[in-house]
Order: sequence, then C-alpha cells, then structure tokens
Amino acid sequence: MKKFFEKWKLDALHVPLVTAYPAGFWLLLGSVEWHATTLTLYILCIIFLSFSGFVETGGDSGKEIFFGYVYLTGALFFSIAGLWMWLI
Repeated sequence: MKKFFEKWKLDALHVPLVTAYPAGFWLLLGSVEWHATTLTLYILCIIFLSFSGFVETGGDSGKEIFFGYVYLTGALFFSIAGLWMWLI
C-alpha cells in the first residue's frame, strides 16, 4: 500500500477529493430517492468536507490552505444544493 501512495503521490490531504466529492455528486445528480440513509450519507459528506476544510486551513503550507478552502467551498455548495433540492 505504501508503494501505491508513493507512486501516485496521494496523501491524507487528498482523501476528501476521492471520497466525499464523488459520493456527494452521486447523491446530488443520481436518481436516488431521498430516504433516511441517503440523507444521512449526504449530511456526513458535508460534515466531512467541513471538518477537513477547517483542519486544513490551519495548516502551514499554501497547499494545505488551498485545499482547505476547496473543501469548505465544496461543503457550502453541497449544503446549498441539498437544501435547494429538498425545498423543490
């Protein structure tokens, strides 16, 4: 597993990009019905992006701060889009 991370240069900073964003877009754009389970998964995606964003914006390097703001912007987008779809 270590060789995989070294080869593709993935670190913990990129985990929300490959987990929360695809799941959020799948729930947002897919043809799934909004039941308790899917709604909980959607809320967990938003919370995970928010937590990751708040942690990364406190980082030292510019890369961490940039990704922190990307995650916070994604959480805001998913929150607004989910609320919009729920109201309509």
